[in-house]
Order: sequence, then C-alpha cells, then structure tokens
Amino acid sequence: MKKYVIVLVCLMFFCLPVHAQLGSLLQKAAKKTTQKVSEKIADQAAEAAAKALEGNKSQNKQTDAPNNQQPSATTAQPLTFAALMAQVPELPTVQQLVSHKEYELNGQTLRLLSSPVTKFSTQVLGLSMKVMSVPLEGIDSAQAVENAYAMAQQATGLTKEQLDHLATLPEEEQEAYLAAHYNAGTAEAALLEQAAEAGQYLEPLQPLIDKWDEAGKKADQYLAEADVQCRELYKQYASQKAGASEKEQNQLTLKYYQEVLPTLRAAVQQSMKVRLEEQLPIAEEIEQAMVAIRAAHPDLISSLLRYPQLTATAYFADISRLTEVPEY
Repeated sequence: MKKYVIVLVCLMFFCLPVHAQLGSLLQKAAKKTTQKVSEKIADQAAEAAAKALEGNKSQNKQTDAPNNQQPSATTAQPLTFAALMAQVPELPTVQQLVSHKEYELNGQTLRLLSSPVTKFSTQVLGLSMKVMSVPLEGIDSAQAVENAYAMAQQATGLTKEQLDHLATLPEEEQEAYLAAHYNAGTAEAALLEQAAEAGQYLEPLQPLIDKWDEAGKKADQYLAEADVQCRELYKQYASQKAGASEKEQNQLTLKYYQEVLPTLRAAVQQSMKVRLEEQLPIAEEIEQAMVAIRAAHPDLISSLLRYPQLTATAYFADISRLTEVPEY
C-alpha cells in the first residue's frame, strides 16, 4: 500500500457530506486527526464538505418528490467517476487564460465575471465537488447520517455520545477537549493500525495497484517535466521582481505566466489523457474487487479507499493548475 494513497483516503474523509447535527464539529475533529498531513488541503476539503452537503440535500428533495413530479433526465442519470471526468469542457486557450489572469491581477471584477475561464473553472469545480458524492448514490439521508457517525468514530476515536456532547459545547471548550484527545495519539494510532491492516487485505490486488500507481506516475511525470522548465524561467523573473513596484510585479507575473502557459497547458492535457484512458480503467478493475473486501473489512479505510475516486480527484487537481501561476 503506497503511503500517499492512505494520506489521500484520510483527507477525503473531510469531503463527505455530513448531517447538520454533526456539522463543523466532525470536520474539526477529523481535521485534527490528520492535520499534520496538510492544513491547507484540510481547509479546502472542509469547505467542499459544506457545499457537498447542500447538494446532497437537494438530491434528497428530488428523490422524495411526489410520484407526479418526475425528475429530469439529467438528474436520473447515475453518477459515476468516469462520467464526471468526461464532462470536463474543452480547456481554455492560452490567450483566454492570460486575459483572465490579467483581469485578476488588475482587480477587473466585471471582466472576470464574463471571462470564459471563470465559466470553465466554475464547471470544473462543480464536477470535482460531485466526485465526493458518487459513493453516496442511492443512500438515503438517515443512512448517510449513520455512515457519517461510524466514519467519524473510526477516524477520531470518539464515541457518538462524545460527538453529540461536544456539539453542545462552546467553541473554546471543543478546542480544549479535542486538543487533549489528539495529543494522546489515540486517533492517529487507530488510523495507522487500519492502514497496516489495509496493506494485508489488499495484498492480492497489489499487482493491479502497482499498475494504477505506475499510470499515476506517468501522468505526474508530464507535470513534473513542465515544472522543471517553469522553475528555471521563474528564477529569472523572481530576480526582476525584487524591489519592483506592485504594478511592475504584476506585469512581470503576467509576462512569466504567458511564457510558461503553453508548456503547462500541454502537460495538463497529457496528464488528463493518461488518467482518463489508462489509470481510470485500472482503478475501475480494482474497485470491482474492493466490493468483497469492504464486506469482509468494514473499516474506515476500506470504506473510503476507492481508486476511481482517487483517480478523479487527481484528475481535477491537475486541471486546477491551469489557473495558478507556478511559483517556486
């Protein structure tokens, strides 16, 4: 079992839609469990959980609608990772991306709102949020709450009663309690124990997992090679920006971004192609075998360890690099 896969699994816990009764408390507790991994990713994932919850509520309302209110054809379609990945629009052109970044640096809000890159980013964000909802297809709200509690208990080491009690406490008392709990290392030890067990029950799938991992490395390599080129160019611009005014720095940033974009965009395209056409089919083959494994080992990691979901998460993360100025 590759360590970074376990890390991704733990972080994905933050993104599960949870009942309002659990709310920020579960997100806070889960975040403390793995905060050593990445505070930034945890914050983004906690925010994603809130948005996913709203989407799950809307979906439940459509499901509970009277028989004479038929859902639309789009709503009725089953949600799959492959379908979400395939729905990504055509990537913006280099010029569109440069113009968008110029509007952003210059604070041109109206132009930003009408930018095709803004529309593209909004669509991609919506699709990436749905990636977290695929495992919840067909699960009613009551079952979702039960699952959220079970996962929270496994991830944090807290009982349902403790979680409910903590939800009634003021923010400061919650922080103090959780700090004492996690300083004891109980939750971290539980996750590490589950990770070790996961390595054992996934042993028969290791050849497939290795193939999946190699496909992921191939996708990553395109971006790594682009990083090498961008890093060298960045050094030149960084020295020019030293001591420059804010306006001059923005101009240099834009010029640098425009120069590296063709390389970065091509790398993202190649990475996306590998993940969709090579890595995802392997992930789906692993997922077929995971059904029986989850039935025999219903722990947190087996519940969350979904290789198609990991693939889709990486796929959308690659796309997000297009709108970021690569700085080193």
